[in-house]
Amino acid sequence: MVKTIKDVIGSKGLDGEIVFVRDKDDVDAIFREIVDADVVYPDKAVITGEMIKEAKKVRLFQCGTGYDTVDLAAARERNIFVCNMPGVTARSVAEHAMYLVLALAKNDREYGLEMKEGKWNRGVGVELAGKTLGIIGFGNVGKIKAGIAHGFGMKIMAFRKNKEKGNEGLNFVDIVDFDYLLEKSDIVSILLPLITHGNYRTEGLIGEKELGKIGGAGLGWLINTSRGGVINENDLIESLRNNVIRKAALDVYETEPLPEDSELRKMANVLLTPHIAGETKEALVRRYTLIAENAIKVMNNERPRYIVKEPQG
Repeated sequence: MVKTIKDVIGSKGLDGEIVFVRDKDDVDAIFREIVDADVVYPDKAVITGEMIKEAKKVRLFQCGTGYDTVDLAAARERNIFVCNMPGVTARSVAEHAMYLVLALAKNDREYGLEMKEGKWNRGVGVELAGKTLGIIGFGNVGKIKAGIAHGFGMKIMAFRKNKEKGNEGLNFVDIVDFDYLLEKSDIVSILLPLITHGNYRTEGLIGEKELGKIGGAGLGWLINTSRGGVINENDLIESLRNNVIRKAALDVYETEPLPEDSELRKMANVLLTPHIAGETKEALVRRYTLIAENAIKVMNNERPRYIVKEPQG
């Protein structure tokens, strides 16, 4: 795919080094990869201020939906654009988040494994119609998931930072306060970005107190397809162990890849996927198209799309 993007850029008479960071855990490898790059797609790699200082040629850090892994202050100081991709993976993430709800409702984890082991253990599932889905984060993904869940006959409520925006014409969605959503939802789905600083931090948003409220209402299920850091993972494990949260389905984790010895891997009431919610063919095409478009813009000294941090100059 990098070759395809380079071919597109070359067809415009431009020459630039495009780097997709391959090994997100090897700091030395990241240094080597980005030091001579013009455009960097970090994926899930952490780009530190020290790396940015040494990467003399970089003009754009093109992130995915989230941009929490790039030192924004250091990029701004170096006059480097940092952009993200709002909405590029929204449909894919929303569909995956709904798949996780359906999987929990049909006990997918147990049946799938047991059938492959030659067993025939039947059980009772749960209908989604009439159940209340609480969506934390009512952006692109939240609105799409609300529409999908509405098609299943679910009741939808959502919490959003800008409550005055309302439900934006989705009249089947009630915009409610945070605590009310936790206390009244059968299933809580987290669909907001990880923000680690400022007035609206989402890091650690869901801890012991919040998990207790979710567990005290309805089904007591929790879905997370946003970022692992939004939930205090130790508190979640304890709540699952004590049956406060009855079921959880997770695509993201505080540490990725999820450690082999994680307690989450051992729990029968947890469904796990390896951070793949946004990984679909359609989303990848949209992603790489935007990377090529923004690379061409910065090489032509034009403003790229979806800037999250303006350069100083």
